[in-house]
Amino acid sequence: MNDKVLGLVLKESEYRENDALLTVLTKEYGKLTFTARGVKKMTSKSATSCMPYVLSEFVFDYVEDKSMFTIKNASIKTSNRFLQENLEKMNIAAIFSEIVDKSLPQGVLDEDVNDAYFDLLVFCLDKLNQEKEHALILCLFLAQMLNYLGIPPVVDECVLCGNTKVNRISIEEGGFICSDCLSEISNNNETQMDLKRFRLINKAGIENYDILKNYGPWSFNDCAAMFEFLHVHSGIDSTAWKFLKEIVEVKNEK
Repeated sequence: MNDKVLGLVLKESEYRENDALLTVLTKEYGKLTFTARGVKKMTSKSATSCMPYVLSEFVFDYVEDKSMFTIKNASIKTSNRFLQENLEKMNIAAIFSEIVDKSLPQGVLDEDVNDAYFDLLVFCLDKLNQEKEHALILCLFLAQMLNYLGIPPVVDECVLCGNTKVNRISIEEGGFICSDCLSEISNNNETQMDLKRFRLINKAGIENYDILKNYGPWSFNDCAAMFEFLHVHSGIDSTAWKFLKEIVEVKNEK
């Protein structure tokens, strides 16, 4: 009774007139669905605690095998308020949330899995909220997701023959590729992302973030390569990614 968990709001959906459904990532119970009653009222004290990308403490009654829970109380721990003030940041945060939501089933009681997803999302939202390394943060998030999903690129040798002399990245084949193998592939989905950065980002963890800064500037072309790899090998798509591409294109035209 009165279980307390830290949770990151992945998304908010309309439910009843003054209520909302929240998809929340928690460390203890993984992804859960909460009913936030009265949160749409002007007088609601929990409204800001239930906003997307906010880290809050939720009080509820956990029941095993139940799929939906009612929030008794919610209080903000980290607002990540700067995400709401910048359209680019907000769309990147939406990409994080959308991909995590699509990757993680409801109520997975696996401590290692929940810790990994929760810590990654907390880290990336915090860095995105505070810093301007948007492309690096997104690239690092995507690389970690590839690892968590069990589809990391092959970045030590040619994915087809094992040759260590590589000069291309093949998204379709799953990693580095040598010139001999490249010539034998038809309709290859190839990316021009720098090989050194591609290897680094896929070898690094979130603890290497400050080191990765030294290998920039990281660009949204790098992000596009990483997202395409995720999409091809997992089938995951993102509406927020499409919006971000439009934002970046407009920004580059100015």
